[in-house]
Amino acid sequence: MTVLLTCGHTLSDTVNPTDALRITVLMGGTNSESAVSLDSGKRVLEALESLGYRAGSVIYEGDLAATIQALRGHDLVFIALHGGDGEDGTVQAALEGARISFTGSGSQASRLAMDKKGAKDRMVAAGIATPPWVNLMLPGAPTGASIGLFPELTTFCDEHPYPLVVKPNHEGSTVGVSIVQTSTQLDAALSTVGVFGSQVLVEAYVPGRELTVTILDHRPLPIVEIVPKHAYYDYESKYTDGMSEYFVPAELPEPTTLAIQDAALRLYEVLGCRHYSRVDFRLNPAGEFFCLELNTLPGLTAHSLTPMAASAVDLDFNGLIDQIIKHALATGQAE
Repeated sequence: MTVLLTCGHTLSDTVNPTDALRITVLMGGTNSESAVSLDSGKRVLEALESLGYRAGSVIYEGDLAATIQALRGHDLVFIALHGGDGEDGTVQAALEGARISFTGSGSQASRLAMDKKGAKDRMVAAGIATPPWVNLMLPGAPTGASIGLFPELTTFCDEHPYPLVVKPNHEGSTVGVSIVQTSTQLDAALSTVGVFGSQVLVEAYVPGRELTVTILDHRPLPIVEIVPKHAYYDYESKYTDGMSEYFVPAELPEPTTLAIQDAALRLYEVLGCRHYSRVDFRLNPAGEFFCLELNTLPGLTAHSLTPMAASAVDLDFNGLIDQIIKHALATGQAE
């Protein structure tokens, strides 16, 4: 674990000296999204300094006990981790146990949202449409996985025509996701996705438009539409300049906009989220929308969707970070 020194900064006009809280950004991680986390964290740190908070950072490298020790005594931890144990409730549970306040959802909501199957079960129970899926537990040597090992997958493929989506049950940023067109491609995807964990979802592909809704403290922000240059919104499309176009607010009929925002808010509340989250959808050519997942710690990079949504309501990046902090402080001591 690397600890960057906390330092004082000249207060801006937006913060009174008595409000100069000591806020530490937690970023990094040991999973496939660590580089994105560092990017998010650096932007958050710059915003905190600009706002006049006493800002510092801690780089999380997997040593949870040492990280918690480094964070003790700080007024608030701004979690800029993405995926892995930084978003699945592990870090959140440790912070709660140490009674350290932090931004983002608590451990239970984080755990529920990261579990794609569990989250989809709750979508169905709440009446929120989501693409049909089958959940698989890969064998100990996933490189030998194939359709033939899973009778339930054979049935699913018979009922849902290709293309299908293969995704790890516990990952983000489309890491490990494949869209397959044939049974041969499906076998190959099953043989490679196991590196991200033994639980895998195979999901019906929804053609159409890619939409996302940020919820900021129980308030849906304008919908962002993503139009990637690739066939789908993959990792390169998300984090490479010029690889996607974005439209905010998305051009949709008002009833559709309101219905999608309502579904996003309901899922946020069903999962018990707080402060902010982002909910992803697909809208098919018939005008039917399907919820894919909820991200409890959406990206805060220059390419990220949550800052875009905030800007559509005249909330710049600094203002967005300040709002998240205020919501976290209003929550009080960590749950």
